[in-house]
Amino acid sequence: MSAIKRFIPSRLADIEVIHKLGAGGSSTIWLACDQQNLPGTLVTLKAMRSDASSKSPEDLAEITVPQSLQAAFPEFNDDFQSVQDHFVVQGPNGDHRFLICPLVGPSIMTTLQSPSSRRLRRDLAVKVAKQTTSALHRMHAASLAHGDLTTSNVLFRFTKDVLRWSDDDVYSHFGLPKTEVVRTRDGSPREVNAPAKLVQPIEHSKIAHASLLEESVVLIDFGQSYCITSPPDDYEPATAMNYMSPEIRFDERTAGVQTDIWALGCAIFEIRAGFPLFDSFFGSDADILKQNVETLGRLPDPWWGCFEERTLWFEEDGKLRDAEAQKRDGIRLTSSKTSIREKLPIGTQEDVEWLAGCESAMAECPMAENVGVKMSEEEVELLGDLLEKMLRYLPEERITIAEVMRHPWFQMTLE
Repeated sequence: MSAIKRFIPSRLADIEVIHKLGAGGSSTIWLACDQQNLPGTLVTLKAMRSDASSKSPEDLAEITVPQSLQAAFPEFNDDFQSVQDHFVVQGPNGDHRFLICPLVGPSIMTTLQSPSSRRLRRDLAVKVAKQTTSALHRMHAASLAHGDLTTSNVLFRFTKDVLRWSDDDVYSHFGLPKTEVVRTRDGSPREVNAPAKLVQPIEHSKIAHASLLEESVVLIDFGQSYCITSPPDDYEPATAMNYMSPEIRFDERTAGVQTDIWALGCAIFEIRAGFPLFDSFFGSDADILKQNVETLGRLPDPWWGCFEERTLWFEEDGKLRDAEAQKRDGIRLTSSKTSIREKLPIGTQEDVEWLAGCESAMAECPMAENVGVKMSEEEVELLGDLLEKMLRYLPEERITIAEVMRHPWFQMTLE
């Protein structure tokens, strides 16, 4: 049976909606079964916002970019999430475009946030980083920039058994959809165009269970992607702030291949270390820039002058202000000097004690790093060298994706 099943006189009538996977800024994602084209196979149904559905299919990157990649690299179709079908449904709040895509599993970010896993096994982290880099390499070879590469857009694959689950299998593993009736604050009747119920997505911890996943990944979400040779005039970057390169932040340039390199560097760090290089916990651009300068040094001019809050933490030469002076000025979150390499040596005593407390959960997660495993000095040196070359402030000084592919860190850590 299906707890959420809608029949609409359109292509959507052939879609059985089974559960909710999540929602983003421009769409809501459902777990579904396409009874017309793929009966018995689970798919992803992406319902786009009305204002995001106004473009024609020929102008919609979510559709055209996967098509271009399939044409350029037919032997590597599994590296990218494709669009199997798309159609428009007229709703009470406008026309909505729906995309049917192959079902893939949880993102790297979701998996790392799972209670049973703080970071991936070393060999798996390297494999995932290499697959992600290879997929981006092919995009750049096809003259395409991704524009929004983060660990939330790199997804593990579900096993083939999961893809053939029945409705009852889905509900047995993930639970029945939980709903809540929409009510107005003052108790008045809801507007006719408002939804009658809200649906809670499947819990991340249930989706990220290692027994359901293959140890390989897929690159998704091409809504910010475009052809490098003809960037759109109305392009507006929507990159997560802790993945945002300085040229996007200060110059509002169109994201390009070197912007992808910066984002990939942040992703590789997170994949290997299990936590973000730049933490967006406080949710402000100023805090991210503070972390940039702490880790990478003074921003080049004129960007340094545009960082208005810099005087709270730094002298004009980029050196740290005295900690006591920061405290006297009422700064609660004082600045401290660090580097990529100092952030990398995971497996400290504090880390081991934290993991030991989760040992029973870790035993149930074969994708997770073993308790007490440390990163060797040799790996810190090699990975630090790679990331330092990818995360240079000026885009023209960053290494290319081909140079990333050839870096010895990938070879060393696979041995």
